[in-house]
Amino acid sequence: MYHFFGLGLDYKPILHKQLFEMLYFSQGSFTHTDLYEMPVYLRTFYYRELSKQLKTEKDAMDKGSNSNNTGRPNIPSWAKSSKE
Repeated sequence: MYHFFGLGLDYKPILHKQLFEMLYFSQGSFTHTDLYEMPVYLRTFYYRELSKQLKTEKDAMDKGSNSNNTGRPNIPSWAKSSKE
């Protein structure tokens, strides 16, 4: 048990989960060292912005997939035979 006013033992897994998610979903925009040494308020800001962006992209993909759902596969014009 620690006897100083620091972060609890439960913080480390939370920190490393956040670092992993930011490294994975930012597609190389950050390095592990960048994120680990970044001030907490900046890392939190970037984490929230990245989460918002991913949610926006997911919503756009969901909206697009729902509007084109005709029950038939979407065959590109170059792949269709000339008899159609």
